[in-house]
Amino acid sequence: MSLGQAEVRTGLGAAALLAVVLAGCGGETEEAAKPSGERRAAPEPETPKEAPSGPFGAYDFAAAAKRFEGAWVVPGLAPGGETAWFIEGDELVEFDGESEHRYAFTIYSPCQVALTDADAGETTYRPFTFVGDALHVGVASSTGVVIGDETVACVMGQVYVLEAGGRCSAWSEIFDDWKREDAECEIEGEGASRQLVVGDRRLRFEGEGLYDDNSKTSVARRESDFAAAKAALASAP
Repeated sequence: MSLGQAEVRTGLGAAALLAVVLAGCGGETEEAAKPSGERRAAPEPETPKEAPSGPFGAYDFAAAAKRFEGAWVVPGLAPGGETAWFIEGDELVEFDGESEHRYAFTIYSPCQVALTDADAGETTYRPFTFVGDALHVGVASSTGVVIGDETVACVMGQVYVLEAGGRCSAWSEIFDDWKREDAECEIEGEGASRQLVVGDRRLRFEGEGLYDDNSKTSVARRESDFAAAKAALASAP
């Protein structure tokens, strides 16, 4: 607050006091004008917490979400099991063969989706990647994607980014903010044998995507609608 503003507020206080005195003496006075402030700079809009941040600014989250929309039969959390998904916007309905469950659906990172059960206060993260039109959705596995000159991989709950210059970073979300740490990852091999190595995990490049041996076979099947996905689930051996 400037000195001039302080002086204006003091003057208004004296005028208000005078109005009270005159009113007590039976005099009449007009109501004092209310002070008006001048906005010197437009406020910066607050960035929504769900907005892409950290190292993912170049990733098209909206386009990725569009690719997920519709009905799928996906590998379940239990070994050998499957579930039916129907995704529309930010809502996912899951059918496990007996009952339906509703979740809030988001693309958490370029290689993870998040399914949030608001009533239970629980969020499940599933690693994913697209290889052409094929959607790979893993369980306790590693996936990744190539974004321009960078390679992004989800390994053991962390998101690794290998830049074109060779710097490797591990990103973790802490209190709604992404934090970076130096890490070790590198690309080995050429052509069909080209792999991203992160610790003891090896992810093979396949088109725009990357996957380990577990995610390679965890392929979702697109269905025409949710009823067809449920029927496919029921007819599975």
